Amino acid sequence: MADPPTVELLQASVDLEDEDSYFRFLVNGNTIKYLTVAPGMLAPGDMAFSPTLLAFLPPFPPGDWNEARVSLDSTTGRPHFETWTHRDLPGITSIWHADKFDHLQLHIGEKLRSAVYSAVIPPTKQGVVKLAIFDWQIDALDHETTAYHWIEGQDIGPAFRGHVTEHGRVIGFLMDRIADARRGGPEDLEVCQAVLGRLHGLGLKHGDVNRHNFLIHDGRATMIDFEGTRRCEDPAELAEEMASLAQQLSDESGLGGVITTAS
Repeated sequence: MADPPTVELLQASVDLEDEDSYFRFLVNGNTIKYLTVAPGMLAPGDMAFSPTLLAFLPPFPPGDWNEARVSLDSTTGRPHFETWTHRDLPGITSIWHADKFDHLQLHIGEKLRSAVYSAVIPPTKQGVVKLAIFDWQIDALDHETTAYHWIEGQDIGPAFRGHVTEHGRVIGFLMDRIADARRGGPEDLEVCQAVLGRLHGLGLKHGDVNRHNFLIHDGRATMIDFEGTRRCEDPAELAEEMASLAQQLSDESGLGGVITTAS
């Protein structure tokens, strides 16, 4: 009898109410499989805790599948694989950079915020990886990938190092990590205006100029989080975004998330 596969939980999207939860697993160190778990089978805290979840799940079926659903068997009342199949999963289509990195090439470390992780750019450079793990995350990251193309070489955002792939499809991107950065504050208005002005000079509106989207380092500011960035030909609209900057940098509400040194 073949040995059971080794299974490692990589990411989870656990619903706290009565909806499905979603999981991404690495199997045998080289294959990604996605699992949907029906609601009501485990407490949310248990589903987010890898040892409890893996002990609860039935054995993974053999075969070349990449997507499955687990529910309670109506006869036994125990969890079972209701379906499993191989599906062509959607990927990012804005592919403009020459370099690609398979996700297994990267040493992915701590989670910095939702779908954003520290990483090592081969061979040793510190970086940040931003991933679209599940289907509903693809569109936003596809747009942000395009935005990084718009600002390439303009000293606006972190240096874009390439696309991240999973079994051939593009699921994210890799960029430089900015060391020893802090979030923007009222005292940084001038350097934040400078970088936002460069963005506006390209005919682009950022869309979310909260203080957490400005990383202050080496006497200057770098912008991050370009999911809402779009082309804008209205000078008044760009001026309004610039005028809001002083208030945004003084805001203490926590809007925009926690401080991080990466996008």
